Amino acid sequence: MLQKAATLAKKLQIPCPPGPAAPPQLVYTERGLELRLQLGGPDTVGTSVLHIDFIGGRSGYRHARNCTINQPLARAVGIRPGVRPTVFDATAGMGADAFVLACLGCRVTMNERSPVVGALLADAIDRALQDPDIAPIFRDRIRLVIGDAQAALRTMSDPPDTIYIDPMYPHGGTSALNSKEMRIIRAIVGDDVDGGELLAQALLTAAQRVVVKRPKGAPLLGERPPSHQVLMKNSRFDVYLRRHL
Repeated sequence: MLQKAATLAKKLQIPCPPGPAAPPQLVYTERGLELRLQLGGPDTVGTSVLHIDFIGGRSGYRHARNCTINQPLARAVGIRPGVRPTVFDATAGMGADAFVLACLGCRVTMNERSPVVGALLADAIDRALQDPDIAPIFRDRIRLVIGDAQAALRTMSDPPDTIYIDPMYPHGGTSALNSKEMRIIRAIVGDDVDGGELLAQALLTAAQRVVVKRPKGAPLLGERPPSHQVLMKNSRFDVYLRRHL
């Protein structure tokens, strides 16, 4: 583990071991790579932990129990009987939606611009590849890319059928992530102030459609009206069809 930590620290250009006043910290544990940081002010007690797990936890449960082409996510990206679009997930985050789409048969590129969150995803994928039940999904249908999504889209020679965007929700919005996980990711990544620009580039690149996930009641990303919406209790998918542009 020490060698893995040293290699990762060199790659991300962070100190190893970190100093006592150098949160956040990436730590290798028996369950895999964890991100640890203190949320709130200096008097806050306790450390918050972010850990990605595709084998167990919510993503594992979702894979086992809720993979159906009738769910809103599948309908939004264009899955239907006999059709599995290629998907570019421009804002991978915890990777849960990308994992579900891959479980349903889509080939998915997960793009994450934060090197720290990308390291958590890479470690989770490495562990998933050791599990015989889900290893084929990650080996054959999932690719992880770390970097700026707009730059990746501008240089694509083979555009994906669907580009999926799940930008950081506005402050106070609800999310599929619990509030602590969202606060941790926001502390590391910041707000997606360039969401409108990302949508504009996605609309120029996607072969068939762009899908934007938004909280219920949130304004349209970039003030662009979608072709249609897939509504859920606390959120929605704004769907932009290329043939309607």
